[in-house]
Amino acid sequence: MLISVIIPAYNRADCLGRALESVKAQGIADLEVILGDDASTDSTVELASTLLPGLKVARLSVNHGASAARNAALKLAKGDYIAFLDSDDEWAPGKLAAQIRFLEEHPHVGLCGSGHLLVSRDGERIPYPGKNPADWRKELHIAESFHGASTSVVRREVLESVGFFDENLRVLEDWDWLLRISKKCPIHVLPEQLAIIHENNPSDADETARSLSYFLTKHAEEFLVYGSGHAAKVNSQHYENAARTFFRHKRSAEGCVLLWKSWITAPLRNPQSLAAFPLAAFDSIFGTNVLPAIVSGRSRRRLRSSVR
Repeated sequence: MLISVIIPAYNRADCLGRALESVKAQGIADLEVILGDDASTDSTVELASTLLPGLKVARLSVNHGASAARNAALKLAKGDYIAFLDSDDEWAPGKLAAQIRFLEEHPHVGLCGSGHLLVSRDGERIPYPGKNPADWRKELHIAESFHGASTSVVRREVLESVGFFDENLRVLEDWDWLLRISKKCPIHVLPEQLAIIHENNPSDADETARSLSYFLTKHAEEFLVYGSGHAAKVNSQHYENAARTFFRHKRSAEGCVLLWKSWITAPLRNPQSLAAFPLAAFDSIFGTNVLPAIVSGRSRRRLRSSVR
C-alpha cells in the first residue's frame, strides 16, 4: 500500500522545509513524495532534494499555477492513496495513519479530510475541528466549509474517475475538484485538527475574478440541482467572497461592483454586507484602510464562530 504525497510549490524555499519535515514525521515507510515545481526561480527544488533525497520532482518550465503543478506531480504518482500538502502548510504526526485507517475501515468513502489549525499572519492559532454536513455536495457549492487541499487523502480510483485539477482555475481549483468528487462518492472529515494551515496573503484579485467567472459558468447547472433559490444564494456568496479579496487588496471600487452583484443576485442572503459601501467611500475620501481591516477581522471572526 503506497501513499503518494503531492506538494505543489513555487518559490517556497523559505517554508518548504517545514512541510517536508512534517511528512517525514508521519513515520510511514511505504510512501513517496512528489514535488510539483511550478517553474521556481529560487532554491526550492535544491532544498527539497537535500532534505528528502528520495523525492521525485515534476518540474514545469513555465509558471502555470497550483493546478498544473499538482497535475504534473500526479502523473508520476504510483500510490493506492493520494495525499495533498501545500508547500507552506504542515501535518501533525499521525495524520496519514489516521486517514488511511478510516478509509480502510470504510471502503465506500472516497476521500477523507480532517480538521485543521489555522495560523494567521500575526501568529494567532485558530482551531477548526472537522465537521460533516448532511450533504457535502450541496455544502461545497459555497466553498465555505471544507478544510483545504492540505487535509485531503483520496483513493486512487476516485482520482482516476473524476480526473485531474482544472488548469483553467488559479483560484477555487481545489473546490472545483472536491465538488466533482462529492458527486461521485461520499466524503468524510475527521474531527481532529491533523493539518496546520498557514494563512497567506489574499489571492490575486484579477485571477480571483477570472476564476470566479469560469467556476460559476462551469457549475451553473450543478447549482440548479438544488433549485433556483439555492443557485442564487451560491452565486451571491461567491461574488461576496471575491469582493472581500478586492477589498483586502484595497481595490474598493471593484470590490463594490462585485458586492452589488452579490446583493442583487440574492438580496436577503446577507443584507449586512451593504455596510461596505459607505466604508469604501470613507476610505476613498480620507485615504484610510478601514474596510480592508474590517474584512480581514470579519473572516477570522467567522472562523471562530464556526467552531463554537
